[in-house]
Amino acid sequence: MSRRLLDCLRHGGSVITDVDVWTDDNVDSLFTYFVEAPDTSGASFMEKLRTQLTPAPAGAIVLFAELLLLDLLPLANLTPGKKRELLEAVLGFSDNPPALPADVLEALEHGVFHGGQGFNQRRWYHLVLLLELVRWFRSLPEVAQEKAMTDPFAWREIVNKIPGTPEPALRNSLLFLGHPELFQPTVNADHKRKIAAALCPIFLQRAASEDVDQDLFDLEARLTTDLGRLPDFYLDEDLRVLWQEPKSATGAEAVPAPAESAPAAEPSAPVRPEYSLTSIIEEGCFHPKAELELALKRWSDKKNLILEGAPGTGKTWVARRLAYALIGSKDPEAVRAVQFHPGTSYEDFVRGWRPGGDGTLRLVDGPLLQHAERARANPDVPHVLLIEEINRGNPAQAFGELLTLIEGTKRTPSDAIELAYHAEDEGPFHLPPNFHIIGTMNIADRSLALVDFALRRRFAFLRLEPQFNDAWEAALNKHFHQLSTNTLETIRARMSGLNDFIRTDSSLGGSFLVGHSFVTPTHGHSDPVAWFKDVARTDIGPLLDEYWFDAPDTAGEQRERLVEGL
Repeated sequence: MSRRLLDCLRHGGSVITDVDVWTDDNVDSLFTYFVEAPDTSGASFMEKLRTQLTPAPAGAIVLFAELLLLDLLPLANLTPGKKRELLEAVLGFSDNPPALPADVLEALEHGVFHGGQGFNQRRWYHLVLLLELVRWFRSLPEVAQEKAMTDPFAWREIVNKIPGTPEPALRNSLLFLGHPELFQPTVNADHKRKIAAALCPIFLQRAASEDVDQDLFDLEARLTTDLGRLPDFYLDEDLRVLWQEPKSATGAEAVPAPAESAPAAEPSAPVRPEYSLTSIIEEGCFHPKAELELALKRWSDKKNLILEGAPGTGKTWVARRLAYALIGSKDPEAVRAVQFHPGTSYEDFVRGWRPGGDGTLRLVDGPLLQHAERARANPDVPHVLLIEEINRGNPAQAFGELLTLIEGTKRTPSDAIELAYHAEDEGPFHLPPNFHIIGTMNIADRSLALVDFALRRRFAFLRLEPQFNDAWEAALNKHFHQLSTNTLETIRARMSGLNDFIRTDSSLGGSFLVGHSFVTPTHGHSDPVAWFKDVARTDIGPLLDEYWFDAPDTAGEQRERLVEGL
């Protein structure tokens, strides 16, 4: 999600709506209403914000919410519910606020560092600095923008030069969000210096350099080799005592940190409630339990599973919860999500060379190898790599020789092979048996690559269909307190009728059905008919225009049928 937000910084767009909100006009509006008109009253932050932003254009309000999302996204000390509450409050400043998409809500569930009081007390300054970043970044030459997206040190130079107040915690957060392959999720600048100063002489046999980020990268690489897993400078007690003074042990900015009132050792062995297929149903899954049981059984046998389906069938939502059911608890450290795109390469996904601060190239593991090593270090816990839109890139190219090693029957040392990029002292590699892959695949996007037979043979596939059933009905009743049976049946009939038409269309078929997520609200609405009309106009209508791009009259007819007589 952070990468998508930073892509918007360069290319425009939005992660909340289908409209481009990252425009110069919206940035100027926010400078006018927010930065240049500070509210010095004694009201709360959100009350002041409402006064400032209510006159702003709707697009500017959405942009502000997305900047707030960038600020909140990595925080582990705020609950997902609190993050959602803040974002929805900001979006509610406009007359017709958009709902937070499922992928945004999913991203809110995970945090990587404890922001401390600074993130709460200086949020106004953070948002001002983020606006300055947008304006500053867009003033740069296109070649500099492109370099910042691919070169961690070019990105650091830009982040450090953002005009405005220092805000070191936010700047360190932006470094990590932009290039997590190099920068540590440590936002306390003093802690970064102390870690480097204390640990470099011990593990690197040299003093800390002037480049603390490079020092931490080198330390992580060395300790990963020594420990057989990624180190944690806060939660690994043997490391923490080497750099952290006893008086700082409570309330430190950690990655992630325990609550300030909790014992320091508690996060290393958290007690999490059991999670099962029943838990998925209880959380509001519309798909039958028997279908979930089949998915979990085949996944356990095969080690690799792909959920395919038309838009809006809940593939990502189900995939993450199946992962929790496989693990047996909601363990965020055991699940890692990545998203394939046309530019995803073997070097991004598995392993590749990256520039170091001293001008040399360094061999850096990608998310697949990083998570596999985490799984190897915790053999009793299943670990899951979730690959969203796996066919949006070129899977065979991204996996490389790992295409052989992901097979469920080849997870032993005797099946190990040499990686394309390997260190001189590194032997053959194999994946641990507790490493599982789950992918999602949109089968309606005609621009996406077909999955070749070599990849298909190594995965079990399960197609998710639209579900306008009793569970879906219960979800609508939950969000519409005055939903009549007639209105509910009308919505169900209109969606079923549309899908019947799509299914029998010779140019489309079952792969292009419209899923239930399109007509499942994420929060309460007062008027179900008005809500359905809005969804038909802004969500389903554009999808139909894409489906029948060569038959606009057909798209228009089906769009009108959805709302006819309502």
